[in-house]
Amino acid sequence: MNIQDKVVKAIIVIQEAGQGLTREQLQAILLGNATEELQAMELDQLESFGIAEGADEEDWNSIIDRAIEEGLLKIKNQKQHTLTYTPEGKKFRKKPHAINLGDGADEDVYVGVGDDELDAVMRNALNEKREEAAAHLTSERSKRQIKLIRAIDRKIALDDFAESENIDLDEVLDDLEALLHNGKRMDITYFTDEVIGKEDIKEVRESLPNGKCSIQFLEQEWGDVYNEEELRLLQYILS
Repeated sequence: MNIQDKVVKAIIVIQEAGQGLTREQLQAILLGNATEELQAMELDQLESFGIAEGADEEDWNSIIDRAIEEGLLKIKNQKQHTLTYTPEGKKFRKKPHAINLGDGADEDVYVGVGDDELDAVMRNALNEKREEAAAHLTSERSKRQIKLIRAIDRKIALDDFAESENIDLDEVLDDLEALLHNGKRMDITYFTDEVIGKEDIKEVRESLPNGKCSIQFLEQEWGDVYNEEELRLLQYILS
């Protein structure tokens, strides 16, 4: 089954939400299920709400897993299990290509195995694969976060750090948000003062309702002035 359109829709939802989403939240938005949680977060007001209405809910976990395997989605926050799109996912939305869900390549291995047994085998194999991948990603990310802390202490520009690590700036921002979630806030004003400007930051700060900063507000009020990475930088320093 070709799932490229469904993966594109998932990326569209996350982009429009402007934040990481759990699997449950992502599925509910895609299928147009206005849960109390979504209503409280005003995510039921997204233009993409119900963009995949009528699709089979059970398929979405497999589709999300496949998108992660392809490097188009990733776990943004291990503790909260929120998902976001990767730089490759961003490119995929603009120029999608065919992705098949289950190509049947391993079917011969399981000849003679009952359906229930096959389901159990496949689930166990997939769970082991997820755990191995998660452990590897966590280790690599932890090493990179230590490098990032040291780079910020030396006031190295974040885009220069991203280039040295062969990653995009939005991945650096992911790491900053992960550190913040774990109680470590970094002072990056040396960078934001340079790329955005002190006076412009002050103007944005003064526009915040009740002094509270959310990515949704920034996108709505300032999305035509700043790009996505600049908005995330603003959210980080102003929240």
